[in-house]
Amino acid sequence: MRGWLARSGVKPEAAMQTDNFDLIANLVSLGFGVSLVPHRVLALNPRNRPVQRVTTEPKFARELIVVLRRGAKTAAIVEAFVENILF
Repeated sequence: MRGWLARSGVKPEAAMQTDNFDLIANLVSLGFGVSLVPHRVLALNPRNRPVQRVTTEPKFARELIVVLRRGAKTAAIVEAFVENILF
């Protein structure tokens, strides 16, 4: 993400870092700065969050992979995760 921002000419100054996207969206809705979060975060409670979604060009994208042990039976929960989450 840092590389993508740099190529876009943006130089962010992080005041806080957290992995809790719900907390981030709530802090932004209260006026505590701006943030980059996955668009799914706003879909959770779109009506009660006074935030603005901004689309970017070029779009930010990253590649995710799943590494599994060769020859091992894949658990059903892992298969469901790959099919439903990593689409």
